[in-house]
Amino acid sequence: MAVVAVIAASFGSRAMLMVQTLDAITQAWAPQINARVYRAEHGRWPSAGDPNILGDTRKGSHVEDLTLADGGVVTAQLTLGRTRSSGNGKGVAAAGGVQGRLSFRPELLGSRNEPAISFLCGYAMPVAGTVEAEATNRTTLSATYLPPFCR
Repeated sequence: MAVVAVIAASFGSRAMLMVQTLDAITQAWAPQINARVYRAEHGRWPSAGDPNILGDTRKGSHVEDLTLADGGVVTAQLTLGRTRSSGNGKGVAAAGGVQGRLSFRPELLGSRNEPAISFLCGYAMPVAGTVEAEATNRTTLSATYLPPFCR
């Protein structure tokens, strides 16, 4: 019975860290939309670090920073297992703290002239019908902590 409790506690901690990656997915959503609009209007991806794409909100409960790299890649620097406090910024430490990056890289579906743009999360692979998915994956978090659609 004690072994089952240890396994459940271990899975619970991992599940908590996996849920915390959703903060990055939420924070990266607006920059992804901004990058899509930029690509549609200009026919190319925005320059790395473009503040108009990233916006003002670059931090979250577990997101330390958002960056924009060449090729439209949006990357979140994460600290999992700790929650940032709005008051003092120190947060509350939790067991199993993990740091790393989760990237969202664009893929073009359909045709090059009028593509549908989607973003691949983490280690996800391009789908059938992809005409371009050449951006570099900058993810460093273990797939263990990522939601299924980012593995």
